[in-house]
Amino acid sequence: MIKLFALLPALVLLWFMPASGAAQLGSDTVEIQLEKKAIEGNLPLTLNGAVELALERNPNLVVEKIRVEQARGKIEEEKGNYDPVFNLRGSVSRKDNVVASRFYPTGLYVDSERAQGIGLQSRFYTGARFGIDLDFKRLASSSNTQTLSPQYAAIFALTLTQPLLRDFGTGVNTTRLRVASLGEPIAERNLTLRTSQLIQQVEEGYWSLWYLRQEYDVRRKSFEIARELLRRSEDLFRSGRLAAVGVLEARSGVAAREEALIVAEREFNKFEDRLKLLLQLDPGKANISLVDQPNKTDIALDSAKSVERALKQRPEIEALNLELEQRDLEQKFAANQTLPRLDFTVQYGMNGISGRPNQTCVDPTLSICIPVGNNVEGSIFKGERRPKDAFDKFFTHNPFDNWSVELKLQIPLWNRTANAQLSEANLRVSDAKVRLRSARDQIETEVRDAVRETTSAKKRMEAALETIKFVEDQLEGSRRKFEAGLGSSYEVLQVIDDLEKARSNENRAVLDYNVGQSKLRLAEGSVLENFNIELKKTPRYIFRDQ
Repeated sequence: MIKLFALLPALVLLWFMPASGAAQLGSDTVEIQLEKKAIEGNLPLTLNGAVELALERNPNLVVEKIRVEQARGKIEEEKGNYDPVFNLRGSVSRKDNVVASRFYPTGLYVDSERAQGIGLQSRFYTGARFGIDLDFKRLASSSNTQTLSPQYAAIFALTLTQPLLRDFGTGVNTTRLRVASLGEPIAERNLTLRTSQLIQQVEEGYWSLWYLRQEYDVRRKSFEIARELLRRSEDLFRSGRLAAVGVLEARSGVAAREEALIVAEREFNKFEDRLKLLLQLDPGKANISLVDQPNKTDIALDSAKSVERALKQRPEIEALNLELEQRDLEQKFAANQTLPRLDFTVQYGMNGISGRPNQTCVDPTLSICIPVGNNVEGSIFKGERRPKDAFDKFFTHNPFDNWSVELKLQIPLWNRTANAQLSEANLRVSDAKVRLRSARDQIETEVRDAVRETTSAKKRMEAALETIKFVEDQLEGSRRKFEAGLGSSYEVLQVIDDLEKARSNENRAVLDYNVGQSKLRLAEGSVLENFNIELKKTPRYIFRDQ
């Protein structure tokens, strides 16, 4: 029975321990390699393939996933504040007591003590603080005032303190835990936002590279037409049907278009490297070839429905709403901290003493030594000489127990610190509300801009097609006039420029149409839905350097 009682703190500790496996990772754990393997050689790339590569390799997403795990770790950190603390203690001491008394001719008596103890402290979500301690001491003394030497003392104590005003209740005491718990979905929404933004950047980069490829082809065709015009001009000059100035104009046209071709190639290579950066591909080892063609079909556009959808789906709105919940929790906590402190404390303890009779003389000045411990036989300590006997007192009908009940009130004068913190918490709530309203206004503007951009691009695309047909007919007529000697090479070059511009306008309109659609999906918060990606509940992440 005594052994069971001595193990009471350990039993309480087991009660507070989390269930086995509570902190283990589930089957939905994803391992992320921080160092990505290089991809070399030719890489035929669809848009979906580019998105998959970016989601797998882009370091910005890895950073957001790390932040998700940090938010989860913060929850465990706050839970840890309520973990019980198990204590083991031991001490050894010796004290020389110098006295001026006729009972101590030597002027000295010595106390020596060895003490061991175990204890457990814990906090509860109600704000209560609980402590349980069990100590055992062995005291040996040469003093003639100590009947027992060595003396064995067993001390058991329970303490419970419950705040009744400030820091009272689970709502107040779990504030930091609940704020941390909201931090995880906020981090997940930020991951969703960064994922959507990355996909939109990949889409824009993919179609921009397609556009620059088309622009290069347009410049190349224009250059080839200009060279063919130069050859024909030289033939006409040799036959006497064209003046020398016509050849010079043709040569100037070839040079100008060669320069434009070089610039187009430079721009293509530059944007190719930008796309490789998004996909984390080595610019010098991987060669991208685009597979997909842009969409040119009509899509239904409705600004009002898109705005309504965006306000429901945008991860920024969800994150800001969660942040507002955090600020509300902090405001309630700060309001509680302005209250006086009223603590109710209950203490209960039991003591047990045993020991051997002290052989120190009652009066060292007498010729006959009468041990001070002789009167033990007639006291309540009779026969209780073992350390075990001290613990036996805990289980008697008349233990040496003690208890106390305390009610303690503390009223801070002026309370300026708590009031200032409450004022700051109120301002943070207002700040969160303003940012939420501002985000809604910004989202509505982004949606309307994306709808306008997409609509305008579609109209420009249709207009450019009509222009191309007209200029192609005009170019054919200019060539026939030139062959007949009725026109100049300059006039033909001008029409070539018009055709080049019309084709560039069409390509630009196609680019803007597809980029506008991607921006609209980003503004609506439907990017992940478009690519069949589900991020509502992110898995646990494990990060590996190699």
